[in-house]
Amino acid sequence: MDEYLVKVEINNNIETLKTFSNSVEGAVDNMVKLKSVDKLFTILNTDTLETWEFEEDIKKLRELRKKIPNNIEMLFSFQKTKEE
Repeated sequence: MDEYLVKVEINNNIETLKTFSNSVEGAVDNMVKLKSVDKLFTILNTDTLETWEFEEDIKKLRELRKKIPNNIEMLFSFQKTKEE
């Protein structure tokens, strides 16, 4: 499990939150589940120092997330293609 630092907007203030996940997609999902988070700006993997930039209002993602039953676990994975 990786540690991520996530720059978000909460109540019109920019904050940095720490979250843990197996993937960056899981880190995004963690922020979507936090009702206080309004916008997502950047995510930093503290081990690899890889950064993802978003600058997105996550309210639309939150509405989509509400349609997924609570008993379904969200799993994300990456697959390499033959060219990689």
